[in-house]
Amino acid sequence: MIKRTDPSDDGPRVSWRQDDGWLAIASVALIFAGFALYGAMRPQTALIFTLLWALLAGVCLVRPRLRDAALRPAGLGGPALLFAVVVGAALWSLTPWVPGGPHPSWAYLEISPGAGTINKSATLIEILKLVGLGCVFLVGLAAGASDNRARLALNMILGVGAPYALWAFFAFVVGRGPGESRLEASFLSANTAGTIFAALFVLSAGPIVRTLRSEDRGRLTGAAPYGIAALLFLGCLFMTASRGGFVAALCGLAVFAVLQVMAGRARWSRALAGSAAAALLILAFLAFGGDYLITRLLGASRNVAERADIARIHWAAVQDAPLLGYGLGTFDDLNRMLLSAGNFDHLWNIRAAHNIYLSWLEQAGMVGGLSMFACIGLLLWNTVRATVQRTRTTNLLFALVGVDVVFLAHGVTDFALEMFSVAAFWSFLLGLQFSLAQGRSRR
Repeated sequence: MIKRTDPSDDGPRVSWRQDDGWLAIASVALIFAGFALYGAMRPQTALIFTLLWALLAGVCLVRPRLRDAALRPAGLGGPALLFAVVVGAALWSLTPWVPGGPHPSWAYLEISPGAGTINKSATLIEILKLVGLGCVFLVGLAAGASDNRARLALNMILGVGAPYALWAFFAFVVGRGPGESRLEASFLSANTAGTIFAALFVLSAGPIVRTLRSEDRGRLTGAAPYGIAALLFLGCLFMTASRGGFVAALCGLAVFAVLQVMAGRARWSRALAGSAAAALLILAFLAFGGDYLITRLLGASRNVAERADIARIHWAAVQDAPLLGYGLGTFDDLNRMLLSAGNFDHLWNIRAAHNIYLSWLEQAGMVGGLSMFACIGLLLWNTVRATVQRTRTTNLLFALVGVDVVFLAHGVTDFALEMFSVAAFWSFLLGLQFSLAQGRSRR
C-alpha cells in the first residue's frame, strides 16, 4: 500500500551530460517535430523519423549507462516476444507460404510469386515503421530509468505542448476558412488533434496533483503553470469537437482518480471533490465554448450507424482471412476491393476503419493483431502492478496510465494511432512509464 503522504517528487536538477538530460530533450523534440509535419502521416516522412529514432536508440545502446538503464527493467521478455511475433507475422505475410496460399489478387494480376499480403510495398513500409516504434519504446525505457530524467521529459512535453496548443488555437481562430468548424492543429484531422489534446490534458493532471500535495508553501504558484497548460489543452480539445476525444479524456481522468484511491494515495472524499471540480470545469467549457461539440454529441446516432456499417463490412473481410489478414498497411487496397453498388456510399471516401482494433485484426490477422493487443496489455499490467509498490512519482505514473486509457478508448472510434507521430508519442510514454514504475534510480 502506498503511503498517503509520500515525499515530494521533486529531486535535484538534471545535468545535461552527467544525467543524460539531453535524451529527454531530444525525444520531446522528435515527438513535436513529427506533430508539426502533419503527424508524419506520409510514408516518406514516417520513414525519416523511423531512421532518426533508430539513431537515437543506437546512441542509447552505445552509452553503457543508458544501455543498462534501457535493458534493466524486469518483465520485458514477454512483451518483447509478443512484439517479435507481430513483426514475424508481418514478414511471413510477404511470402507465398501462408495458410491458404497467396491472395488470389496476385494470380489475377499474373504476378508470381504471390504473397499473403495484397500490397508488398505497403506492408514492408509498415514493418519498418513497427521497428521504428520499437526503437521509440527503447528510448522511452532509457528516459524513464531515472526519476529526474523522466520528470524532465514529462515537463518538457507539457512545456512544449502548451505553446503548441496556443498556436493551434490562434491559427484556427485567425486563419480558418469558410466551412472550417473544427480545430485540426497540424494533423489535418480534428479527431487526431482531439486525441493529442485529450492525452496532454490528462497528463497535466499528474503534476498538478503532485504539486498541490507537496508541503511547499508556494504550491499554488507552482501548480499554476500546469493549470494554465491544462486549460489550453482542454480548450483546444473542445474546439476539435471530437466526441471520441472528449469521452476518452473523461475515461482517462476517471482512471487517474480511481487509481489514486485504490492505491491509497487519496480518500474517496478527496477523489470525489477533485472529480467534482474537474466536472465543473468541463461543464463551464461546455457552456461557453462547447456548442458544436454538444451538437455533435446529440447527433451521434447517425454517425454511429454509418460506422457500424463500415465495421460490419470490414469484419466480414476479417472472417475471410482470419489468421494473417491482408497485410499491414493495406487498408486502402482492401477497401477498394470491397466496394460494391450496395456499400459505395459508406466506403468510397474513407481511409481507415475508424477502429484501431478492427484495423489490426483485418491487416495483421489474429496472429499479429492479438499478439499486439497482448503485448500492450502486458506492458500496462506490469506498469500498474509496479506503480502500486512505489512511494515516489506515483501521481505522474497514474496520469500516464490515464493517458494510456485515452489512446485505448479513442482507438475504438478513430484512427489517430495510425499516424506515425501519434504512435511514437504513445510508444515513448509506454517505455517511459514501464521503466519509471520500477523506480530503481533517481538519477
